[in-house]
Amino acid sequence: MATLNSYLTQVQRLLHDANNNFYSPSQLTDYINEARQRTVRDTGALREVVVTQTPCMVAPTATIGGVSPQYPSAWAANTAYTAGQFIFSNIYIYQVTQSGTTSGTTPPYPQATQNNYNNYPPSGQFLNGTCGLTYVGNCENISYPALTYLMGTSPLTPSNGNTVLDIVNINLYWGNSRVPLDYLAWSDFNARLRFWQNYIGRPLAFSIYGQQQIYIGPVPDQVYQLEIDCVVLPNNLSLTSPNTTDVINDPYTTPVQFYAAYLAKYYEQSYGEAEIYKQEYNKHAQSVLNTVFTRRIPSVYSTPY
Repeated sequence: MATLNSYLTQVQRLLHDANNNFYSPSQLTDYINEARQRTVRDTGALREVVVTQTPCMVAPTATIGGVSPQYPSAWAANTAYTAGQFIFSNIYIYQVTQSGTTSGTTPPYPQATQNNYNNYPPSGQFLNGTCGLTYVGNCENISYPALTYLMGTSPLTPSNGNTVLDIVNINLYWGNSRVPLDYLAWSDFNARLRFWQNYIGRPLAFSIYGQQQIYIGPVPDQVYQLEIDCVVLPNNLSLTSPNTTDVINDPYTTPVQFYAAYLAKYYEQSYGEAEIYKQEYNKHAQSVLNTVFTRRIPSVYSTPY
């Protein structure tokens, strides 16, 4: 198992700097952490399955007044809500920004009117009964920051608190079935599943928009449990705990030393030596992928199952 101390020893040997004459442990630690993240980006080695739901909680930065994100509950008529709670109705997620009791009519759906609360999406607080609601997100969205927040707080997922980098698969729980959602490129997804604002139902597909957003379509008509397969970036190793075991396991730890040495040589402008270490990193990363993935046989029989 790799630790920061073992990484430091490897990199110091590659740089012929065992006594830290040219590079401080702090500087090498920065290079090692950058190398660990680069290794995960290139290999997808670090993955976690996040169990969540849709509609999902909004990103921490989307909440109002520093309120901690929470799963939204379905709007209910004539129900008392307190400030800070989250509810969803139709295609929108709202934060309760004024305690009160909802009316017997659902929050207004966007229409072609001039009223403030019928904008796309609604802007500013509006009253539903005596309950003040403010738009904070769409039911079709799941943000990477929300998944990262879940990894640090939910008892259903590993508590590494790593940062979500990419989404590989999404499974939707429907009765006794675990249904894999199709993936569509954004343009295709937008054309097929977002042409009606009121197109709600059981989600069938997902798409990735930009760097931070998952879109689910159709917009969920109720709460569905999800299983999201994520590639995550590791937390930084720290000199304050140099013997902490890395979450990246062997053999994926092998290329880290070479990329860290490449960064060190690039810093000192020894570009020829830096390129050698970069090539070694690429070679070892590819070797790791070949070693791990070529040994699997889909089925030992001619026709599986």
